[in-house]
Amino acid sequence: MPATFRGGVIVVPTRMLVSLTVLIISVIAVAVPAVAADAPAAIVTVEPPHDRVLSGQFEGRVGREIRANFGFGPIAYSISHKYRFFQDDPDHYEMGEGYLGMPSPCSCNWYHSGFFFIRINGSEMPLPASSVMAVESGERAIMDVVWHHDAADVRARFFGLPGENWLGCEVTIDPTAPIEQLSVNLRCYPSFFTSHYKRAGARRIQTPSTLVVEGTPAEGTLADNWWGVYYDEVFDVAKGEGEGPCAMLVLPVEGASVKFDPGDYAVGTTIDVPADTRTLRFAFWDFKGFTNEDALANVRGQANEVRATLESVDLTPKALAEFDLAAVRESLATAMQSEETREALGDRIDEIQQWMDETAPELEQTDGPPSVAAQEDLLRSIDEYNSFKWQVQLTELLNGL
Repeated sequence: MPATFRGGVIVVPTRMLVSLTVLIISVIAVAVPAVAADAPAAIVTVEPPHDRVLSGQFEGRVGREIRANFGFGPIAYSISHKYRFFQDDPDHYEMGEGYLGMPSPCSCNWYHSGFFFIRINGSEMPLPASSVMAVESGERAIMDVVWHHDAADVRARFFGLPGENWLGCEVTIDPTAPIEQLSVNLRCYPSFFTSHYKRAGARRIQTPSTLVVEGTPAEGTLADNWWGVYYDEVFDVAKGEGEGPCAMLVLPVEGASVKFDPGDYAVGTTIDVPADTRTLRFAFWDFKGFTNEDALANVRGQANEVRATLESVDLTPKALAEFDLAAVRESLATAMQSEETREALGDRIDEIQQWMDETAPELEQTDGPPSVAAQEDLLRSIDEYNSFKWQVQLTELLNGL
């Protein structure tokens, strides 16, 4: 018995109503992840943009910050994307002290307003970033920042693994034009903002091969200086001074060099890699509350293990790895065969068809991971793509009533 229309109300036969109810419950069960009894081992959340009207020399500008907060181990890290725009011209952007900061555990160390800079052919990443997304929580925490530079699509994928005290980062470069120069620049203020408080410190950088002292820049191969602990001999927690040291580790790249420039305030590090480098992986520590001695011992003790993890870890987001492209394609074919479904879903079908034509082929390639742009597009809208197949099934059922 088909559904009928009586007095403005659709009357559905009991058997069909039961079937419809079962389908809707099934759709909800699949589309909405189950809430685990225990909290996830690792989590990352991205806050809505926070805007602040600026004054003084930046009168007429608004400072924007988008912050990602991680929880996965004993140290609570956060990463922020920052930039400024003009109140009377919101499409006019400019960089402040940086565009990727680490506001916590503390504002010094890896600098909260800008500690991480990616430079291609001598120019910084464009502002604002194309996207800032939390892409995985659960067994690990992952967030992506993506830019579309004139010469490449670039992604910084920050990640945290359960129980670890370091925050990882993978930089991926997909060239769209010739690349002649590629570097990553780091900035920290070890333990204390010395000059800002009109106090003198004694900056130091300990690497596997050398000790770099304040005021004496040093340069060497990345292979010999693949980790560094940044500290201050005056502002040492053991002496009741400062916040504690910070550190970094980077997987060596053949032919790469590193320059250390420990000033009396900011400490710079420049890692120059061959122009054909496509991936760089880092680990960062903020040892807030640690003495210099304890921080040095911590990094020395786990450097080889962290390096091995960076060499082997697969950072493909779970949502991407488990995405069922075939199911979406099948749903699209079903929708295209039904005039009623095409009419009901309209523009939705056109959107999915366009995405299938433009992006899906990159997800099916077998000679490497999908491009930065393809992954960004999928991860930004994956819930919509996954829900499409349920929309088709539900519409088909309603058409049959």
